[in-house]
Amino acid sequence: MINCLPLWMKSSATQQGVMFAVVSLFSLVLMASVTIAYVDYELGKQNSEIVKESKQRTTGDKHDIDDDPIEDDDIIAVLISGFILAGVLVSLFTIAIVVAMSRLSQHRISRIEQVLNAAADGDLSARTGEKNTYNDLARISVSVDEMLSRLEGSVAAMSDISANIAHELKTPITRLRHNLLTLRDEAETAPIAHSQNFMSELDHALSDSQRLAAIFDALLRITQIESGARRSRFTETDLTQIVDTVAEIYVDVAEDAGMQLLVHKAQSPLLIQGDRELLIQQAANLIENALRYCASGSVIRLSCGADNNHSLVWLKVEDNGLGIAEAERERVFERLYRVDKSRTDGGLGLGLSLAKAVAGLHHGTIALHDCKPGLGVMVSIPRV
Repeated sequence: MINCLPLWMKSSATQQGVMFAVVSLFSLVLMASVTIAYVDYELGKQNSEIVKESKQRTTGDKHDIDDDPIEDDDIIAVLISGFILAGVLVSLFTIAIVVAMSRLSQHRISRIEQVLNAAADGDLSARTGEKNTYNDLARISVSVDEMLSRLEGSVAAMSDISANIAHELKTPITRLRHNLLTLRDEAETAPIAHSQNFMSELDHALSDSQRLAAIFDALLRITQIESGARRSRFTETDLTQIVDTVAEIYVDVAEDAGMQLLVHKAQSPLLIQGDRELLIQQAANLIENALRYCASGSVIRLSCGADNNHSLVWLKVEDNGLGIAEAERERVFERLYRVDKSRTDGGLGLGLSLAKAVAGLHHGTIALHDCKPGLGVMVSIPRV
């Protein structure tokens, strides 16, 4: 029946105006009723006194006559008391209605916020559950549910398409690399000598195919992380253990590269809900970036800790290399973006993109800062 109302009647402003008029009318009726009832009660008491005095005079118990049995001040006092009592009751009634309407509206707004926040975190299955469209907030709730349903369907379709494309591309890439390896083995064992140029070009083809496969795998991994699918693997994880695991691997790697990796960590555990494998990969990517772009003799610092309120934990990787210009610091998180396009250092241009995706998966942030000299990367993750 409510859904059959005209559109102008479904406006919150119209409904609030109608509700105000109804409450005002009801308040007037209630105030008049309470006042009349109270005045009638008080006058009834006065009448009883008059009747009592009349009987006493008739029986001779009382001889003096009150010329003004009901004084004007008494009537005014009765009326004022009646209006005050009615005003208090009407105010309480009005406050109760306003509070109930406000709580109902706030509940709908909170539910919409929860659903939108869940969608922002990658959960497109959340719904407000609103079915009717009897006011603005209800219509917005229904529209949000419809939007999320369509978006969920589109994302599911895109995921299927992406999976099919991934399957179709990964197979020929793997086959290409296998064929190139086979060709190289045959070329090395063939009785006919091959030119040095042929072997060099074949090695380049193998290297390019390996790089292409690595880029493809990294892009798929970033896409999987950004979809939020890995949250199902969250467990209680100690960030200090993540630092220990990464340091155990890269202290020797840094030494072999002529650099030094220094580790500083909190004395107490830094527990969060997270994906241990991805957090290790995130820290490893940040250290590998530092190793790749720093010169021999550089010092890299890996540290972790918590803020003063212990509401979030952080992980830092800092170096004393060349650093990155401030104008480039936001763009380095883009996929396949390279600061120096001319360099051929073997990097994929995806390390910081993956680190940012892992931070976002854990509801955290990642930021770059200048170490003067060098570059620092700080990942902050809230304790939820």
